[in-house]
Amino acid sequence: MALPSRCAYHVIYDSSLLDSLKYAAENDWSGIVPDFGVPRFSPERFSQRQREELKHAATEMNVEWGFHAPGDDVSLFSTYAPIREGILDYFRQIIDFARDVSASRTNLVVHAGVPPQFKKAGASEDDFTQENWDLLLDTLRGNLLDLIRHAAPDVQISLENYKWTQLIREVIEQLVPKGLTLCLDIPKIYSAEGEVLRADWEVFQRHCNAITVVHVHDWSSRLGSHQVFGNGELDFKPVLSFLSGIKEPLQYVFEVRDRILAQESLVKFEDMLDAHSITLE
Repeated sequence: MALPSRCAYHVIYDSSLLDSLKYAAENDWSGIVPDFGVPRFSPERFSQRQREELKHAATEMNVEWGFHAPGDDVSLFSTYAPIREGILDYFRQIIDFARDVSASRTNLVVHAGVPPQFKKAGASEDDFTQENWDLLLDTLRGNLLDLIRHAAPDVQISLENYKWTQLIREVIEQLVPKGLTLCLDIPKIYSAEGEVLRADWEVFQRHCNAITVVHVHDWSSRLGSHQVFGNGELDFKPVLSFLSGIKEPLQYVFEVRDRILAQESLVKFEDMLDAHSITLE
């Protein structure tokens, strides 16, 4: 079986975005996905001329873009007005950068983040979240809607299944009709015990037409996630069989670092598709 038409690698350790474009063009990648959690890729470091050069290079090399917003140290649940506006302003800068360097529609993957948690002693549930449910829901919904509106129509905002909760799933139901798209990170659809997170999986099944990005990497009980595809313990066949029913070409992003190991994953991914006769657009 052939690889999907859109395969990109997660750019973290590369020395420059121009270097990434060249590597992708020379090694059968259709795209690259820089992560703005890497300081040297921060948008304020690129002049308008440099952006135009990147756009020209990507067009000449026939390499598409995808992007990943910082997710480990920011939260779209932030209710602190100055911090919230600072996060949104930075994300808008990222969106503008994505728009500047892309000759066609692209995407920005975001994490919802995690709200504050203050469990009461002896309790298994977080009463604080329940007491502030409406505020937290309005905050996340408002922040995502701000980004969706700023990004349209050139950049799709794609919410990754990272630590989804019922509150996040409720926001998804409200915003998919307003243009929110989804990023399916395959290992994150499983619990640490290898069980499918049923509530999250049902969101993807219900909104399969909203999926635009798929993250591919493996998981090991010893080393965790972002391992070379095929070197871990996950069974990818059920999810990939589901994705084979989607006839739009999704962007498959190999979140395996560094790029040499992403390349190894790409080869093993193709072998797996062939072994199970799975066709992905």
